[in-house]
Amino acid sequence: MIEPISIEAFRALFDGDEEFAVIDPREATVFSANHLLAATSLPLSRLQSLITAAVPRQETLCVLYDAGGGEAGSAAELLQTLGYTRLAVLDGGIGAWEACGGKLFSGSSVPGKAFGEFIEKSCATPAMTAAELHRRQRRSEATLLIDSRTAEEHESYCIPGAILCPGAELLYRVLPIVNADTDVVVHCGGRTRSIIGAQTLIDAGCNRVQALENGTMAWQFEGLELEHGNKESLPHPDSKSLILIRAIADKLAARWHIDRIDSIAAREHRSRYLIDVRGREEFESGHVPGSMHVPGGHLLQNVDRYLVVRNSVVILIDSDWVRAVTTAVWLRRMGWRRVYVYTIDADRGDLQSGPGNAAEPLEDRDLDPADYADYEALMRENRAYLEWEIALFDKLSGEPAAPYMGT
Repeated sequence: MIEPISIEAFRALFDGDEEFAVIDPREATVFSANHLLAATSLPLSRLQSLITAAVPRQETLCVLYDAGGGEAGSAAELLQTLGYTRLAVLDGGIGAWEACGGKLFSGSSVPGKAFGEFIEKSCATPAMTAAELHRRQRRSEATLLIDSRTAEEHESYCIPGAILCPGAELLYRVLPIVNADTDVVVHCGGRTRSIIGAQTLIDAGCNRVQALENGTMAWQFEGLELEHGNKESLPHPDSKSLILIRAIADKLAARWHIDRIDSIAAREHRSRYLIDVRGREEFESGHVPGSMHVPGGHLLQNVDRYLVVRNSVVILIDSDWVRAVTTAVWLRRMGWRRVYVYTIDADRGDLQSGPGNAAEPLEDRDLDPADYADYEALMRENRAYLEWEIALFDKLSGEPAAPYMGT
């Protein structure tokens, strides 16, 4: 049955424990121009192929909206034919949302990026400028420079001398090689993963850690060259180091109430996402059937893409506890209530090998330098992007999809 839902009733959903999904069925380019922070882009043209992974249970309340073009009604009718039983169309759509004081957001991956801005403000995450980093490199001052993005992005371009360590693996790979005197700088392409990565290490007790302010974009603003083809990455910890790292992860898990589960139930009464946060090679060598490979840092930045149903169950799968705990802590801080860690033994006989049914897409890189022949045009785009991202924090006040703002 398809019913209207008022703005007041829609807002009330965020204060409850019922699971629900907010779906914007307009085309992706239209979504990117203006959308609700809580929404996931599931275009009507692709809805049938995307909906099962996005909203696993057909009993989940799906709230759809549009800007008066009728896409919400059409999408609701399609979902009804596919067996979804609880469908609601936001009464008045985007216009009514704005009229009641609701804010609209542009861009992609907005929830994750907005959360990064919140963390920088609330935690006062320290940052180093690109100019200062370059001065340190010229003076040969020892600095461990970490690229917290994906392996694909790192190899494509990075700050010269950076070593790859994806965000969810920072505790796992960095802690064994640093001491009290090690200066660490974490960079990404812009801001979010630099901030979250640096704060991850700080929260684990590292005192000489900074985020690279504005990432590779700031490096380019200084007229400095990026490095291409860098495949260097930090090694996995040895067994002795892993014991110590797990002890730190245990403390973080206790602080943020992250529970370990011993088995994965055959059925759940809520929507459930099984997400394997290990490296791609580890995942392909053996993973839980039905799980999806999404590195933890990529998940946090793109949470609206992968965790579509609010108040759902999220099970993070790992072989060593540490990487899943790192990711789980940040999801809890974002406001996700049911986040669990499941550890697997790579030698188990019931694991599935290969890429799985739905490997994660490469990180969106709208401002990849390789795509711009005009350097000045790239710089203008970079500056506009950073202004947009930094301004996200001021738009979060009163936003029901940002519960962390009230903590």
